[in-house]
Amino acid sequence: MKINTLHIGAGTRLGPLTLFPVWAEGRGTIGLATGAAANLEVTELASGPQVSKLTVTNRDTQPVLLLEGELLEGGHQHRVCARDMILAPGESRDVDTYCVEQGRWGGASAHGRSGRRAPLNVRAELNRSVRDHGTQGRVWERVARFQGMHTMSASGSLVEHLDAGTRHAALNLTKLPAPVDGQRGVVVGFGGKALMLELFGSHRLFAQHYRSMVEAAWLDIQVSAGHVPSVGTPAQSARDLAVRVMELSLPPLPHGFAQNVGPVAVSGISAPAKTGPALAHLSGWDTRHPMMAI
Repeated sequence: MKINTLHIGAGTRLGPLTLFPVWAEGRGTIGLATGAAANLEVTELASGPQVSKLTVTNRDTQPVLLLEGELLEGGHQHRVCARDMILAPGESRDVDTYCVEQGRWGGASAHGRSGRRAPLNVRAELNRSVRDHGTQGRVWERVARFQGMHTMSASGSLVEHLDAGTRHAALNLTKLPAPVDGQRGVVVGFGGKALMLELFGSHRLFAQHYRSMVEAAWLDIQVSAGHVPSVGTPAQSARDLAVRVMELSLPPLPHGFAQNVGPVAVSGISAPAKTGPALAHLSGWDTRHPMMAI
């Protein structure tokens, strides 16, 4: 199964960041709960806390999509979800995670969820881990890049950095474009070159995660100051990335997937639908982009 034809809209630039809206042909009607509104319970493992695992239980009345890069806050330490996952109503499963708070280990069992996402700098390492078994140490190195920009966190907490960065940039966030009717995704250009394309199975799913993604990207803008050219990304670069993503073949059954399409690494998940498996979410990253390298 192929990805439906993608169409790229005009970009909006803010410093080194350029956002291009993405539309997909065909109806996007996949029914999943997601984001802050989804009723997910997240706890440490019943057998004892582990850095690389958390237990997630779907308390919702419909399937829930949990995204790669979504923050799972609290517990013994803040974590980030390593892979896309869909949980059926009532289903409980242990999920792969990375720690994004190196200096704390202890606290309550339960985690909170607000649907927030990790910055692109950290998510780039999660994508690399799909391909070559990225390490917890490299995730910590990427989180440490935000230390001292707006806050010094005693525990090296990405959540504290996000809180401080969002407060600092609150007025400027109004300059970012709102989702457009029917929009299903976005291409993110950084420093003059397309970095990643994120696509959802419906406009509703996209709209529920768009704000959290661009808020997190503010930290990327700030940490890159003086190191990344503050230039716009050409539309052709965004279109070239979309063409690569359209070459992806989805698995024949609803399932998570990770494939390389030339220099583009794509991972995501499909869900059951009336006519067969349907795309729920994917992220495609240009592995040649400077942000992909530590």
